[in-house]
Amino acid sequence: MLKLVLLVYFLHWEGTGFMASKGFWKRVTGSAFTAAVAVSVACTPVMAASTSYTDVKAGQSHYDAIMALTEQGVVQGYDNGKFGQWDDVTRQQVAVMMYQAFDLKAPDKQETERMLSGYDDVDSNHPYAKQIAAVTKAGIFKGNGGSFHPNKSITRQQVASVLLTARDLETYDAKEDKNIELSNVADSHKQRVQILANLGVTNQFDDFKPAESISRGAFATMYDTLDQKVKALGKKYELFDQKIIQEVNAENMYNDIDYLTDVPREAGTDGEKRAVDYIKNRFDELGYETEVQSFPVRDVHSEASVTIDGNKLDETLQVISGGQNGKETGGLVDVGRAEPGDIPDVEGKIALIERGAMPPFKQVMDVKNEGAVGAIMYDSEDGAPFQLVPGVQIMPAVGISRETGRDLAKQLEDGEIEVTLDVTMEQITKTSHNVIASLKPDMDKTTGQLVTIGAHHDSVPGGPGANDDASGVSAVLELARIYTDKPIDTEVRFLTFGAEERGLVGSSYYMNSLLRNEKNRMVAHFQMDMIGARDSGADNPAGGLIMYTLDGNKNLVTDLGSAWGSETMDVAVPYGQMGRSDHQPFHQAGVPTALFTHSPAEASYHQPTDTLDKISKKKLQQVTETVGAAAYQIARPETPKLPNFDVADDLIDYSFDTRAFD
Repeated sequence: MLKLVLLVYFLHWEGTGFMASKGFWKRVTGSAFTAAVAVSVACTPVMAASTSYTDVKAGQSHYDAIMALTEQGVVQGYDNGKFGQWDDVTRQQVAVMMYQAFDLKAPDKQETERMLSGYDDVDSNHPYAKQIAAVTKAGIFKGNGGSFHPNKSITRQQVASVLLTARDLETYDAKEDKNIELSNVADSHKQRVQILANLGVTNQFDDFKPAESISRGAFATMYDTLDQKVKALGKKYELFDQKIIQEVNAENMYNDIDYLTDVPREAGTDGEKRAVDYIKNRFDELGYETEVQSFPVRDVHSEASVTIDGNKLDETLQVISGGQNGKETGGLVDVGRAEPGDIPDVEGKIALIERGAMPPFKQVMDVKNEGAVGAIMYDSEDGAPFQLVPGVQIMPAVGISRETGRDLAKQLEDGEIEVTLDVTMEQITKTSHNVIASLKPDMDKTTGQLVTIGAHHDSVPGGPGANDDASGVSAVLELARIYTDKPIDTEVRFLTFGAEERGLVGSSYYMNSLLRNEKNRMVAHFQMDMIGARDSGADNPAGGLIMYTLDGNKNLVTDLGSAWGSETMDVAVPYGQMGRSDHQPFHQAGVPTALFTHSPAEASYHQPTDTLDKISKKKLQQVTETVGAAAYQIARPETPKLPNFDVADDLIDYSFDTRAFD
């Protein structure tokens, strides 16, 4: 289980004697318990909450706690008008309360069966199977002797352990232990009973009477007393807050991706403007302070023709690289995938290249270095036009469909082919856009700090860009929806960038547009890019979630991401070193940041096949939960104002030997 990496960021106060335990990441702590204990302790039909009970009288030992919790809507009585303060509480009843109080996630069927396999008296058919499985998974309950004993009364020492474990008070240090009789307390509960005594919760009896069952009234008193003690300590340690996770809905994101992928969203095109209008309207509907920031982006208008043995090829062509006009004629040579060391004689020839694992630019460069004067490349997808972002011109080179490319390769088996390439290009300037939505706290409650969450809305030319990066945009929109009514004391800014595929133009423009004092307010940036690809088969997995930083070092963002990843996915999210996405300008401005993505890239990366049907709703859900909850840990009022953390100034070289990012 992940250790408490975040304590170094958040726990900077003295005198409380508190240190959170490692179990913190698997369980929610805090006032959520108060709001949810309204489940009937006896798990029987209850009447509506009442201001009085026939069996609870003023002056009785549990009166104040019962009435306080009743007034809060926490507890209710039976339908006969009684509270039943002397009725014993059973283990399954406490399990149900813990499940609801701490917003534990119901395990799936397989996980439920696995959690319950250690018990011989509870299986998946038990009416409270999911609750018992959830508290077992969270480590709140462990059972005894291979049994859970669901209908057995819970003892006082067991309640002490359950409450302290759920509250993550297991390592509370009072500096000095209070004197309490512990000789009759089981060894497994002694430390927790002592902590309860140190907190002033166990002074009803001369000793704790650990083996006695506990009644509804006594449980209310123990809970209420502990709750007051926790409030006195403050909420600064309550870092694990599930407000965001509870509301993430992958269906919403899937619908957004569906709309965004109807047309390609290349920077500076009507398709991008359509996406920008959609995103802005969504932010506006949510009540955000929204801005569309426009900026210039360089482009190349290109025309190309291919003549084969005097006949012009009637097909849409894609100019592979831009920046220079060129016309070349020569014999066509099939070079396969232009593997290094396996390129035939192409001196003065036109190379026919099948796109392979290497970046297309490198394949073209390799044949040029062998003497080729031009290149025709056919794509790896049957019938699909070649697509690639224009780059540096090295020689005339065009992309054709796979079908035509294979036909040419077959014709070359029967004889020579003469080809003429004619490519003309013109440098032009287009307009792309960033969309900015701000959620600001009340001026009298603000830390003055800023956390940002981003994705890029543009796609490669001709590509629908479902995973790259409509998936990230859908997560930004979903988190913007969820954050609208959440308490914050730190400004949250949701960003979608244009022209990422043209070299991080939009995010660089955004950061350069900010004044120094605005950059200094930034404490973290979370970037999502390609977060939803499903596996394309057992032999072509889309890869697992990874966090990339520019310098390869951990920071506040990766620590939060790792911590929440172990909750949302039950795995520690790894981190690595890479740029190539919109987190880069933030790092270069000194802002702690990370890219959340799946690696290696999926087979449809930068392809016309990057479509909605390739999206995994489960992955969308997991990454959005992880990023949304991690960012909220900074923005929520319970988290103290953070220091500004430095990051490396310079871009450090890295290697990335999986599927290339063109």
